[in-house]
Amino acid sequence: MVAPDSSLYTPGARRRLTSPAVVRELLSSEGLHPRRGYGQNFLVDANVLRIITEAAALEPYDTVIEVGAGLGALTQALLEQSGKVYAVETDERLAAILERELSSAGNLILIRADAMELDPSSLWEGSPPADTKMVSNLPYQIAATLLVDWLKDYHWITSYTVMVQREVADRITASPGGKDYSAASVKIQYRAEAHKVASVSRNSFYPRPQVDSAIVHLRRRAEGEAAGMPRASDEALFDRLVTAAFQQRRKKLANSASAGFPGVTPDVVARALGELVKPAGTRAEELSPAEFALLTNALASRAPGIAGSPGEGTQG
Repeated sequence: MVAPDSSLYTPGARRRLTSPAVVRELLSSEGLHPRRGYGQNFLVDANVLRIITEAAALEPYDTVIEVGAGLGALTQALLEQSGKVYAVETDERLAAILERELSSAGNLILIRADAMELDPSSLWEGSPPADTKMVSNLPYQIAATLLVDWLKDYHWITSYTVMVQREVADRITASPGGKDYSAASVKIQYRAEAHKVASVSRNSFYPRPQVDSAIVHLRRRAEGEAAGMPRASDEALFDRLVTAAFQQRRKKLANSASAGFPGVTPDVVARALGELVKPAGTRAEELSPAEFALLTNALASRAPGIAGSPGEGTQG
């Protein structure tokens, strides 16, 4: 693949958007006040920025999608290190600042949209480019849901390097049996290898949020990859089963799962668990993502009338 023309982006004397003074100046110049409901806490720590971009392992030919571009601190670094950057920002006030500060970069495509309503496939005519990555400081309130949905629907995004609320990072990377292990843990780890890169203090943001953050890297599992992760024969069924299992996590999985499938009795689920050499009293938090995939296949063979619902929502 041919690397982009280096003339697309010339840093020059452009001011660093991780500077607290610059952030305050930009907000003040537009009479803006960060919106807590939008998770508008702006990164003002250049070291954290470096950790994010290093974890993303960017190449000059990569295409990057950034959700929640904000004032553009991360966007600026992405423009310097990758091919094209599709920066998604739902707040028109911030989008105007992004356009003013960074539009001279020929490799910036600014998308004024709500990421939860965006189909990233629509950003291109024809097939999406290879080597597409998400690199984002994700708004806290949408992080887990967005990651599950995009991993499920957009197989051409090869990796995700995201900064999220620490509690969300704990859920994404949790192991079976722990208090943080959830439906989101299972759905994400089934589709991607997940690890926590670094913790991030709340002092790295302006204004200072009430929670700490963490950087997480997700590498999508390749199709047919033999890495201890069997594939569910029906992925919609897999997602529906995981959601049902965790909706009543204190109950036995046979009871909570059967509640999500009319006509499927707890005994049927218990016998499917038996195929995995799991006792009938197993709870959802005791099954790994691989075991949920195997359970999906066992249920599909025992109750062939059940099927996953494409519109199944994400619950973490």
